[in-house]
Amino acid sequence: MSYDTETLAGVINGMDPFEPFLLAMFFPEVITFESSTIDIDVVAPDTGLAPFVSPMVSGKADTANGFSTNKFKPAYVKPKDVVDPERVLSRRPGESIGGGLTAGQRNDAIIADIIDNQRKKIIRRWEWMAAQALLTGKVTVSGEDYKTVEVDFQRTAGNTITLAGLDVWTDTVNATPLQDLEDWNDIAEAPITDYIMDSTSFTNLMKFTAVKDLLDTRRGSESMLEMGPDNAKWVSFKGWLGSYRIWVYKGYYTDSVGVKTNFIPANTVIGVSSAVEGVRGFGAILDGKGGYQAMEMFPKNWQNDDPAVEYAMTQSAPLMIPRRPDAVVAITTA
Repeated sequence: MSYDTETLAGVINGMDPFEPFLLAMFFPEVITFESSTIDIDVVAPDTGLAPFVSPMVSGKADTANGFSTNKFKPAYVKPKDVVDPERVLSRRPGESIGGGLTAGQRNDAIIADIIDNQRKKIIRRWEWMAAQALLTGKVTVSGEDYKTVEVDFQRTAGNTITLAGLDVWTDTVNATPLQDLEDWNDIAEAPITDYIMDSTSFTNLMKFTAVKDLLDTRRGSESMLEMGPDNAKWVSFKGWLGSYRIWVYKGYYTDSVGVKTNFIPANTVIGVSSAVEGVRGFGAILDGKGGYQAMEMFPKNWQNDDPAVEYAMTQSAPLMIPRRPDAVVAITTA
């Protein structure tokens, strides 16, 4: 059975929410582009002082700051699955013994399962892109039959830090993590609001008595994020250190060779300002059945007559973009 675009889009919209942490927290805005490229305007902040003049002298008009437009060509993802006809004829998990569904009803349910799985794979890819943008200020895209491309958001080199010597957080005698947090805040373009850590970094941080004495877990999270069931499994709000919210993120994915990999590597801390202005950008879907429209995802299915095979596929042209890349500092702590 072939389903129209509206039907499959409705299947996606009607599914349970799946919103990984970094996307929800720092990349909430969605922008679509009716082209294969994504354009982001960057306005340089004006941090100058108002000049002193005599009250009897007329004011002088300032020249407005200009802006630059960065063009990005997003990668394309399109997970594709065969609808196994044997599944249509077999009882589904949870279905009554002997089968209570028709073959057509099972086919509908199987398509929905496939589209849901593809959707989650795509969103995990979005989360990976968000993590890379925060960790490195870049997103490097490579894949089968795809030339490796690096999208560089031009983050200042000094915003990527590796601790060494007596400064590493495993040195509980000499390291000064509270001072580190303040120093990293000074490096960021805007005041850091959140420190996201892997579990190893947080464990090392809590070995310092000064940190344990200062950590405030009584104020509530004030997280700007009501964590749903997916986030609650992998994200822990640990409390406040001064004005900073401290999070531990254990979210992971399975890479192309089946290895479990955390979005935030071991011994990593990311300091992020809420002013990072992360954007989920989406280029046009290069598919005539979708009308070449800009959308977050475009699901479709079709049938080949000989051999009789049915396919389901979901397409997306995403790029997660930090509008203010210098509002982020990424640190390797050991």
